[in-house]
Amino acid sequence: MTVKIRKFPYPYKCALSISSDIDNASSLESFVQFMDFLNSEKKTKYGFGLGLEVGNSFWFFNGSNSKQLSYFEGITEKETAFAPIIRSYLESKHIDTLHSWGNFDQGGFKRNYAERGVEVLAKYNFNIPVWVNHGINLNYQKIGDYPNMYGDDPTHHCYHTDLFHDSGIEFVWTGKATHVIGQNGRKNISILSKLFIQKLMRKTKYKHVEDPIYNYDNNLINPLLLRDGNKTWEFIRFINSWGRAGELDFYEFVEQIKTQNLKRLIKNQGIMILYTHFNENLSGKIPIKLNRYLTNLKNMVNRKEILMGTTSRILKYWEVSKHITFEVQDLKNKVMIFINDTMYSPVGKKSVTSFHLSGLTFYINRPKPHEIIFKNKICRAILNPTDETGKRSISIPWEKLDYP
Repeated sequence: MTVKIRKFPYPYKCALSISSDIDNASSLESFVQFMDFLNSEKKTKYGFGLGLEVGNSFWFFNGSNSKQLSYFEGITEKETAFAPIIRSYLESKHIDTLHSWGNFDQGGFKRNYAERGVEVLAKYNFNIPVWVNHGINLNYQKIGDYPNMYGDDPTHHCYHTDLFHDSGIEFVWTGKATHVIGQNGRKNISILSKLFIQKLMRKTKYKHVEDPIYNYDNNLINPLLLRDGNKTWEFIRFINSWGRAGELDFYEFVEQIKTQNLKRLIKNQGIMILYTHFNENLSGKIPIKLNRYLTNLKNMVNRKEILMGTTSRILKYWEVSKHITFEVQDLKNKVMIFINDTMYSPVGKKSVTSFHLSGLTFYINRPKPHEIIFKNKICRAILNPTDETGKRSISIPWEKLDYP
């Protein structure tokens, strides 16, 4: 018999995550209120909550002269009022991204800042699955074999990627962006034409640019060999459907999340990590258009057209769905699917937990009961009716994170 993994959890057609960088956040109050608005259903100053699943990012230190939200005050070890809020969101997994160890746009990063960050994560038993580069040239902690990026160079005093394993970091953004709506999507005119234009621009307009820019392919994640010999996943983020990006602040977020882009994502059947700084220039109320677009997004999520999750969950789902292995036993009275708890991928061997299996959906073709087994236990599963392909399936439910 043939058992295959469905591209997305049944009955979703695509996946979306909103990846917001912490720099220039307007205030602690607006940070919390907007997270409440996006993730809960309670009344906030922005209106009644949408009940989506949207994550956020943080950093430990602020070595710049600008006012920033950080775990510690400046480059000291004195906690800010933001620190316990960060811990709460780390525990619920609504903060899943480290936007570098700190804001060191004016220089001054040292390895001991990274070591202090690892100590905090270890003290509270937290993992932080996603790393996103931050900063201008003097921010030498950045990762990638590009100018002024030394975080993964073991010969440089700013080297720190050997600490990634202890921090739980699995996915890295070096700076590559895209205008393609939906990675690993259908090979239709919308996607192929933009890929062609991006390739052309990389070979012409940007041929002398040494910083990270477009990929030649449309993969969400690609293996990245770090200069210290370790391997990790590198992912790309969507900036806009076309044109030059500005600050990608709260007001540009309105255009990024517009309903036209969401409908195109569904048609393209791809995965999108949307790159924003929605905390930047966040005011006391949201524009009417943004409220309408976010309400439309909520409806698409509720209709199970768009799978929505934090950045780490969407990235992990894609990794697991592509590299998990399983065995099938077709018995007389039932079919048993045994999922292996070790996964081998281009970035190495990894352990799999039950949390990583959320949403995993198997196409089946036998008219008898099915069971999914993981670590000698039967998983809670749902038998689905036929989808647009005419195939039946069985799913481990995708459950939204509990918001604190």
